Amino acid sequence: MDLIVLSLVVFSITLIVTKSKILGCKREFVEKRYESAKVGHQKPSKLHIFWHAMWTCPMCLGFWVSAIVSFVFPLCNWFVQCLVLFGLNWLWHCLENMLFSVGEFLESQEGEENER
Repeated sequence: MDLIVLSLVVFSITLIVTKSKILGCKREFVEKRYESAKVGHQKPSKLHIFWHAMWTCPMCLGFWVSAIVSFVFPLCNWFVQCLVLFGLNWLWHCLENMLFSVGEFLESQEGEENER
């Protein structure tokens, strides 16, 4: 049960940081800095790449959040727990993406019926 709770903690942190509207302005700031670092066909610095990945990629941030949560709340071997939490985080995000896609599909179907 503790592992499920920890996986939901990791999932909620990554979901809030990478997709929520409440932190949208922070993601937009990081996006602008990342894009401005690429002006003139230059390669962005490693710091720009790292922060862009942390604010926009649920899997990138999910790994580091899993590592920190596994270190702070040890249930078993740190490495094994980190991999399990990361895997569960991936599954939660797959479920979330599937439900989002189903919702978009149902909205489009409803819109087509209203147009008729």
